[in-house]
Amino acid sequence: MYLSYKNFFYSSLIISTLSVATSFFFEYYYNLTPCKICLIQRYMWILISVFSFIALFRVASKKIISLITLIAYFLLSLIALYHTAIELGFISNIFSCTTTSGLEATSVEQLSDIIMNTENNDCAFPKFSFLGITFSNLSFIVSTILLFLNLQVTKKILCNNYEL
Repeated sequence: MYLSYKNFFYSSLIISTLSVATSFFFEYYYNLTPCKICLIQRYMWILISVFSFIALFRVASKKIISLITLIAYFLLSLIALYHTAIELGFISNIFSCTTTSGLEATSVEQLSDIIMNTENNDCAFPKFSFLGITFSNLSFIVSTILLFLNLQVTKKILCNNYEL
């Protein structure tokens, strides 16, 4: 199978835009508030969408764009793997996914109200899964596949095997 520069970035743009749109859909339609790590993954997908769009409509600097997206996919895969490991209980989270509200409570009643009205937003507990696959699992799988495809495209560009 021949993987061209444009085909890869078209696919990358579609998949990353679909990932972001899906995350917003689940957040606002189903009221699934993302945790901090989910938000970081979303920002990475947005960054990849932007660079994929630039790659499709900018003729110069294909090497730089390809390397930037390669790094972005690598970081996204690491973040998604980290999030998956937290969800599966293999590691504990080093970042705080809890809210800081409640520190301003001056009485036990106020603190109780804050606790009762605060949504659980812990990264260790996925809010949605389909057939046992969570969004972070899916993000890891998709970003890793796209990482290897981007690696193939970047290798061809750096070895001058593409007609630029």
